[in-house]
Amino acid sequence: MDEDMLRQAAEEGKHRAEALDALRAWLLLEDSYERGGVPDEVMHFIQDHISGLLGPRAQAVAGEHLRGQLEAGRTLSDLARDRSFLIDLLALVEGKRRPGFELQWRADRLVLQQEGQAYRPQALLVMAEYSVEDPVWDRPVGTGEPVSLAELGVSDALVQRLRAWNEQFEQLALTDFEWESPEVEAAWVRQGLDLAYELQRELPDLDVRYFHADDDRPLHSV
Repeated sequence: MDEDMLRQAAEEGKHRAEALDALRAWLLLEDSYERGGVPDEVMHFIQDHISGLLGPRAQAVAGEHLRGQLEAGRTLSDLARDRSFLIDLLALVEGKRRPGFELQWRADRLVLQQEGQAYRPQALLVMAEYSVEDPVWDRPVGTGEPVSLAELGVSDALVQRLRAWNEQFEQLALTDFEWESPEVEAAWVRQGLDLAYELQRELPDLDVRYFHADDDRPLHSV
């Protein structure tokens, strides 16, 4: 990665930080506003800032996504403090993943390597996929690269069970991607969630999430 790419990553990272801070402030203010703790002019100022930074439809798009989270029992203040959620919300608002997100992530990894430090993910996503060994992904922004569970110190027994679970998913290619029955599919989804919980227990310092469920919170907070 040359200096221009690193410079671009730094610029994108700066913009990302500003956008995430704006979204966080907006959600916290919305939470306080509902309880009558924020003047209208302050709320309007933040809303205008969000529109200027992310586009005029940012609040409408974000609002649609927020409603589903609130109906699932989450609160605005909880969402404001969930960095992974804010990153996903920003990507949704922009209509696609910002290219600089992954570039910044790769730049961070490169800096660590140059300094002789080992890279360790902060968050993982358990998600079945075709042609992968371990169905677990580094999750800096949505999904990143697949990880090696053995290198993270995960027990061999759990690694093998996760691989067997993923192989069951890969077998769908032989059945036109249709499950034998809704019950079989539901059992597979539940098994994956159970395995994700086991992974969270073995890696308590990381945020583990599960793709195939409606609730995308880190499992240690559910």
